[in-house]
Amino acid sequence: MKPQPGLSISRSDSGGWTATHEIVIKASDFADVKDNFARGELLVDLDPSVPAPFDDFLRIDTVQFVRSEGDFYVFNVTATGGSAQYENDPEDPGLSATALPTYTLTGQLQDVPFSQHPKWKALTDFNKTLLGNIIDGVLWYVIEDNVLRRTSDDEKAFNQFDPLDTDAIAFATRIQQGQTTYQKSSYTWTESTEGADQLTAPQINKLGKIATPRGTPPEATAGRDWMLTSVSQSQSGELYRTNLEWTLSEEDGWDSFLYDT
Repeated sequence: MKPQPGLSISRSDSGGWTATHEIVIKASDFADVKDNFARGELLVDLDPSVPAPFDDFLRIDTVQFVRSEGDFYVFNVTATGGSAQYENDPEDPGLSATALPTYTLTGQLQDVPFSQHPKWKALTDFNKTLLGNIIDGVLWYVIEDNVLRRTSDDEKAFNQFDPLDTDAIAFATRIQQGQTTYQKSSYTWTESTEGADQLTAPQINKLGKIATPRGTPPEATAGRDWMLTSVSQSQSGELYRTNLEWTLSEEDGWDSFLYDT
């Protein structure tokens, strides 16, 4: 095998390393050396001159095979790897000193039912029931008279909202006009790392639990807190790409009875 000049090694923003290298062999030697190009093998086994510390962790990920002139084979090799992302703490795995996480704050709007609106939550249970019946088609709200009927042509008023409860009347008007959802804001905080570690048991177990994000997310007020709502990991060779995502609650925080650790 003849490693070619031009070994290229780069590091991503999240701490993962990727190397590209070109190795030339004689076609007659292919059967003897092809196993050296198996995924997961160390790059240094192909080229002993790979410098430290990359010789310890860069492993073959993908290989492109090209038949060249002169009865030679060219292997374009991509190798990946990284150091440990997390400190070895079984209770709460923190980031290691070598981790280079990137953080992203995302705000977006979601189309959700009126029942999630803060003004709906402030209504009496009785008014919530009436509004639910309008949504279900059990009751018909006559906007101009502010009365509820069992059908659109029923002349008898079934019930009436408290005239002082203007929020219930405002919801009823919109529901009768065909609107039952609104745009609710949602914020997520995402940590991305790349390295040699798979997800830890504590990280897996904290999914769906109230948790404090790492990094420096914006300070939440009015009793808001965060929940770990998404965990994902992909593997490229021996390099693991991990994403943890926390979602900010509404005012008064996530329900601690349901989601506390």
